[in-house]
Amino acid sequence: MKIGTQPDVKHTPKEAFEFATNNGFEHVEILMDHPLYSPDVLSYNELIELKWSYDLELLIHSPATTTNFIATSEIMRKASYAEMQRVLHIADRAGAEIVTFHIGWNPGFVNNGSFYFPQELFDEHNERVLLKELKPFIEKSEILLALENTIAIRGGVERAIKEILNETELALTLDLGHYNIQKCEFFLKNFERVVNIHLHDNNGDKDEHLALGRGKVDLSLFPLANYEGYMTIETREENSILETKEYLFRYLEGIP
Repeated sequence: MKIGTQPDVKHTPKEAFEFATNNGFEHVEILMDHPLYSPDVLSYNELIELKWSYDLELLIHSPATTTNFIATSEIMRKASYAEMQRVLHIADRAGAEIVTFHIGWNPGFVNNGSFYFPQELFDEHNERVLLKELKPFIEKSEILLALENTIAIRGGVERAIKEILNETELALTLDLGHYNIQKCEFFLKNFERVVNIHLHDNNGDKDEHLALGRGKVDLSLFPLANYEGYMTIETREENSILETKEYLFRYLEGIP
C-alpha cells in the first residue's frame, strides 16, 4: 500500500508537498474545494513542478460543493460535468493517478419539525441520469475516476452503479469515516475495485475528521492486510495527520 495525505487546511501547495516529503509520505491528494487548490487558482504547471521537486505522486479529490450528478436540475448536472471536465484536464496534464469524486445528493425536506426524505421520488431519476450521463462520461475519461461512499447506495443509485462497475473502469474510494456514520456494504462487496482509502475517525454521528484512534472507527472491519492501493489520511491538520500515520502503522504491525 501507498500512504499519503491530504494537506493541512492551512498549507499552501508548496507547504503541503514539503510536509508530505519531510514526513515520509508517498503521495498528496489535493482537495479542490479548498480555495488554494481550486481549478480556478491552481495550474497544472504548478502541480507538475511540485511533483518533480518533491518526488511525490499526485491524487485529486474533485470539488464536492460544486458538483451534483444526481441533481434534479439538468442545468446543475451539466454544470457539474463541466466542472469535472476542468478537473480532468488538470489531472491529465499534471499526471494525477486518480480523481476521486462524490456522486451528489437528493434533497430532503423539513416539515413540521421532522425531516422527510422521499427516496421513491428520486429513485427512477437517479438510475436514469447516472446511466445516461455518468456512464458515458466515465467511459470517455482517460483518467481513473473513483467514486467515494458519501450517500446510501441503494435503489436506483445501486442499480446504476452496479451496471457502471460492470461495464466501465470506474474505481472506488472507500472513506472509513463516512462508513462509520453510514454503513455501505456495497463498497465492501466490491472491495476489489477500491483504489484509495480515506483515513479519519469520528464517533459515529457526524463527520469530524479526527485522527484515527480518537473515535469509533474499527479498522478490523476492512480487509487491509492484502490491500495494495493508496491510503490517504484525511484529517487535514499536521499533528493529527502524523498521529493517524503512527496509529495506522501500529495497527498494521499488530501493536496494541
